[in-house]
Amino acid sequence: MPPLLARKMTNKLEKAMLDLKAGDVDALGTIYDLTSRGVFTFVLPIIKNYAAAEDIMQQTYIQVFEKIGNYDNHTSARNWILTIAKNLAINEFNKNKKVINFDYTEDGLIPDGLCSIDRNIDTPIIRLANEILDEEEFKIVMMYTVGEYKHREIAELLNLPLGTVTWKYKNSLNKIRTELEKREKNAEQRIRKTA
Repeated sequence: MPPLLARKMTNKLEKAMLDLKAGDVDALGTIYDLTSRGVFTFVLPIIKNYAAAEDIMQQTYIQVFEKIGNYDNHTSARNWILTIAKNLAINEFNKNKKVINFDYTEDGLIPDGLCSIDRNIDTPIIRLANEILDEEEFKIVMMYTVGEYKHREIAELLNLPLGTVTWKYKNSLNKIRTELEKREKNAEQRIRKTA
């Protein structure tokens, strides 16, 4: 996303947050439109369940509405919303008593051209990425490609050096590409054997 467009979106989000805080209920729709994709892709790697991630996303906006009075204009609106989403996801995760190594603060996944991303985020390439990448790699890829976060933002949110995020992203894409090539070769060999 070009820097000017990103700045405009951030300014629009900040304005919508202030409007909601001032009592303009319609501003919640703008906030949802600007952040729902990012919230969903942030929560999905934590919950690892599409329907549950959608539920958490909806609960996030209910809490944004209920807690807007606590929003501080000097903080990032996006990060404030994602903190709510993270807390809800952790609570849901703990409620289900599943154990994973969780140290997460934001969202994004899959490079342009490997698959088309829309609201139906459950694609074969995403399932493959979830299968072969470790949790941190999966989060970085999801946040970048689906959530459309910049590497710098991901580094800040995950408390990792920028170079580490960039390296892990490129390394993850190589792992996905290598696995796809391997599976394609295996499929070709099976076809040749049956022919």
